[in-house]
Amino acid sequence: MFQERSARKTVTPITTETVLSNQIKLEGRLTSKSNIKFDGDMLGDLTTEGDVVVGDTGKVKGNVTGRNVVVSGAIEGDITTSGRLEILASGKVFGNIAVGSLIIDEGGILRGRSSVHGGEPAPSSVTVRGLETAAAAA
Repeated sequence: MFQERSARKTVTPITTETVLSNQIKLEGRLTSKSNIKFDGDMLGDLTTEGDVVVGDTGKVKGNVTGRNVVVSGAIEGDITTSGRLEILASGKVFGNIAVGSLIIDEGGILRGRSSVHGGEPAPSSVTVRGLETAAAAA
């Protein structure tokens, strides 16, 4: 009548996301382990082990570090990712970047030095909306 269940279901933990609205003005250092969506004004460094999204109204004056970073607002500082940096059409980045991969939508702005690191020691490639160019090895 009842069947014995031999395998337990694996429960995937819910990923917490921190959302900071456009009403936030933050001065100092923000450190987190979760994903962050930032739409306010910040003066200081933002660091997380998760992903960072700087929304349309988001402005960060400081360094940003995260697994993946998406910018549709503005960042004035250096960006470091182990994964991808994506600068959307409304996004502006003024600073140096060190990323695993880089995507810049048409209209997106990047002013600074870029370093795209990957698994290969040879020159890596950067994709800019369908155009592929070789990045010089340092």
